[in-house]
Amino acid sequence: MLTRLSGAEARAIRKNRWLHGTLKLTQERLARLFGVETRTVQRWEAGDVPIDARTALAFRFIEQAPQAVLDQMWEQATQPQASDAFRPAGTPS
Repeated sequence: MLTRLSGAEARAIRKNRWLHGTLKLTQERLARLFGVETRTVQRWEAGDVPIDARTALAFRFIEQAPQAVLDQMWEQATQPQASDAFRPAGTPS
């Protein structure tokens, strides 16, 4: 069964010495990995917005994932999406 995650638990995972120190897992980077706005991560961690079970699972995965997996996730998150590559110049995103 998927369980929810409190803001304090999410913040603790992100600020984990290994994740925060080695990966520089800031709120901005975490937001990029999850495909959400930085403000969303801030609101999760403050407890203003509940973290659903699937997002909680992703947090827990990130906490336990090997470095190579996290590197690959970051690489994919920072590459432009295929749809962006073919958007004509001047077309709104």
